[in-house]
Amino acid sequence: MTTEFTMPTAGLIFQGLRELDIVKIGNRVSNAFEALEQNVTGVRILSTDSARISSSHHNVTVRVLEDQVIDGLPNPAPQLVELAIDGGCDDDSADVPRMDTVLAHALKSLHWTFSADQIKWVTPGAILSSADFVMATSQPDTPNPTPKPKMTLARNAAGIVERRYEFPNVDEANEVLNEQLTQKAVQALETGGQCKLYAAFLEDPQPENTADEDIREETAPLRLSVWMVTFTVSLFALPVGAALLVFNLLKGENLRLTAQAAALTGTFITLETHGAMAQTFSVIQHLVG
Repeated sequence: MTTEFTMPTAGLIFQGLRELDIVKIGNRVSNAFEALEQNVTGVRILSTDSARISSSHHNVTVRVLEDQVIDGLPNPAPQLVELAIDGGCDDDSADVPRMDTVLAHALKSLHWTFSADQIKWVTPGAILSSADFVMATSQPDTPNPTPKPKMTLARNAAGIVERRYEFPNVDEANEVLNEQLTQKAVQALETGGQCKLYAAFLEDPQPENTADEDIREETAPLRLSVWMVTFTVSLFALPVGAALLVFNLLKGENLRLTAQAAALTGTFITLETHGAMAQTFSVIQHLVG
């Protein structure tokens, strides 16, 4: 009697086509193995859109796919970076990380580099947003932002006592992911206005213009440029330069306003020099009616 084994798969979902380097993807997965203190035995680039990364206990196959139908999404995903893991043993051994732990580390490393729109988790139909995935894979805030690893003494196969350090892992992240997905499913059934709530948060209202809006340039070089342009305008048109000087003192230096004033001043000086001022005003009056 044989038992069919399905490889756990997860991936990054992109809602648009991206230029993804398969070599960089393979290196990020390799870094995830190293973060778990696993010996990377090989990184094979099979093609321009597939690679296979092997450790002492697991093998991760990466494929870059397009127009994939994914359970949990209404429309096919334009691009999917799929990670499938096999080999090794999925037990509670302290030396061998679980398969979902390896996938979580690999997804976190890839998402940090490529910033996917959504995350496909190993649970069927489990689709998380980028923010939910970052929240689930982030360590909870503690008073000490850099916790020290826990040190324990263990005896190896040769009978020698050695130190072992237990670093923070993402085993808890898998439980958080499943809990959040369960809570969202319950809320979707109990709350009929969930779509409206999401739409309210997705709306981007335009900020209202207030009278006390600060138009002053943020950096010192830009403010210095405003004063230089103001003094230059004053050399050719003293009234305009004086008005800009007063405005800069009262409201703050604004490069856009100063540049527009300088452009208008130069335009009128040019028209006056060539004797075309009266003709220009007549044309404007004719256009205005």
